[in-house]
Amino acid sequence: MLKDQARASEMLERIDIVAFPHNPDKEARQSIIDRYTSVLPKPPAPPPKSAQEQYEALKLRLKGR
Repeated sequence: MLKDQARASEMLERIDIVAFPHNPDKEARQSIIDRYTSVLPKPPAPPPKSAQEQYEALKLRLKGR
């Protein structure tokens, strides 16, 4: 029974992919996009800035640039 449920969910996902460009409901389209982008790996965090870089950025912000 679990095997059938897994197969059915895979088939429903395939139907979503095929129907995606033709789906007129914006919320349904966005939910499909969100579901697939949530599975993608996240990009690595940017490396922390050095003290000198932080100081230079603060100077630029204080000058209004």
